[in-house]
Amino acid sequence: MKPEEMEAAIMRNLADKTGKSLEEWFAVLDDSNITEKGDMKKYLKEDYGVGHFQTQTIVKHYLNG
Repeated sequence: MKPEEMEAAIMRNLADKTGKSLEEWFAVLDDSNITEKGDMKKYLKEDYGVGHFQTQTIVKHYLNG
């Protein structure tokens, strides 16, 4: 599977796998007031139990949006 295909699959399944849509994860990050990329990833993983690839995708889109 190509990286862009994998990301598309993660996006399609994000709400099912994590319980929140991408927009809901953006709100979580907004409310956190965390500004550093690495800290955002750590926060989602440790505080919310989000998986590695989902975390990478959420933070990537959050910072690029």
